[in-house]
Amino acid sequence: ASDKSNSIKLNFSKNNIDITANTPEVGEAKETLPVQYKGREFSIAFNPEFLMAPLRALGEDEIFLDLIDEMSPGVLKIQTPFLYVLMPMRISS
Repeated sequence: ASDKSNSIKLNFSKNNIDITANTPEVGEAKETLPVQYKGREFSIAFNPEFLMAPLRALGEDEIFLDLIDEMSPGVLKIQTPFLYVLMPMRISS
């Protein structure tokens, strides 16, 4: 994702996720949240509309995001039968 596009970038590290939102009209916003994550450190970006659509509809306290790598689709899950496939965006390092 270029700096001029709308994107949500997720940076995963041990037990943390850094979320960076970019929009040409407003600028950049960053937030760090604790998560249960023990994999390798990596970054992945998504179109914010595609990421927020299921989150708005679900209203769950706990969400699971299964990721393989930076270029593979992510799968959003909750405890009840629900599955949402999320395609990543290319990001520049």
